[in-house]
Amino acid sequence: MKSLIFFLRILRPGLLALLLTAICTGSAMAGSVSCWGNSSTMDFGTINLLDGGVTDSSSVISYGCSADPGTNILLCMSLGADPGTQSYNPRYLVLDNSGGSSTMAFNMYTDSARTVVWGATGGSYAPVAITMTMPSGSYSMTGTVPIYGRIKSSGQAGLPAGWYSTNTRGNWPLTIAYRSYNGAVPKCTNGSLSTVNSGFYIDASVNSDCRLISSSNMDFGTVFQTLTQNVDTTAAIVVTCNGGQSGNGYHVLLGDGLNPVSSGGQRRMQGPNGSLLNYELYKDAARTTRWGNTDYLGVAGTGTGQPQTLVVYGRVPSQSVPAAGKYTDTVVITVDY
Repeated sequence: MKSLIFFLRILRPGLLALLLTAICTGSAMAGSVSCWGNSSTMDFGTINLLDGGVTDSSSVISYGCSADPGTNILLCMSLGADPGTQSYNPRYLVLDNSGGSSTMAFNMYTDSARTVVWGATGGSYAPVAITMTMPSGSYSMTGTVPIYGRIKSSGQAGLPAGWYSTNTRGNWPLTIAYRSYNGAVPKCTNGSLSTVNSGFYIDASVNSDCRLISSSNMDFGTVFQTLTQNVDTTAAIVVTCNGGQSGNGYHVLLGDGLNPVSSGGQRRMQGPNGSLLNYELYKDAARTTRWGNTDYLGVAGTGTGQPQTLVVYGRVPSQSVPAAGKYTDTVVITVDY
């Protein structure tokens, strides 16, 4: 709306001059608009990638604008593409001190169901558009918008343990574009918007994790009571561990059984009436290196996030069998990581 005020003054007798001054009021010619916005930290906490599930987090964009009462304002909130890949789906966090060699996929969404990727003006996914109208008698207005984050463990089980964050890339880029308008709401792609840039921190901690998937029995079969030669067989242990850089490997240890001669000494199976039969477990097919119950004597490996099969080589050496019957032992398997 425009208000017109007329001023009339006499210049000289017989002549009149009409001076017209138009004073514009209301939203059509509102004063300048100024907006701001920033987000809180998005912290995913601790993640066990071998679980195969999802880990969700969220943060909040706080925003505000200053303008004359009655001013209509459009705000377009953009979350930038991944600084390393320029991808919006997925985006990535970087393992600290890895030089960017290890990255964990995640993404940010506009909805709590995590189905609509939050994008940016000019990007392959849309930004979030918000409108506001300054209330009567007020020159400022604020609000909040949630960001919904998700990390999917599927396909990432082999990542090494450590702290993943935006540290090496600076804060995640957040851009607030804004403008006042009359009539129909303009689009975020309108090139006449002003912008203000900020960023926010995102992080997640990945635990070292291993799972003992299975182990088979070691069966030496049936032998004659006169045990005149070695009897060999094998068993299998299957483990799954997440990936590792230095310090993120694992060791599989085998206990001494229930009847050892001494700690770390000869293993023995027990048979009828408490009779004992010597046997041993080895790390190599030649049966030269005993598989023990310390890291040094165990079998070392580096996780890939996939099941890994370790072969245990068993031997019953030639010896005098004290009595006919069934001989057994139980060995504890320990995964140290």
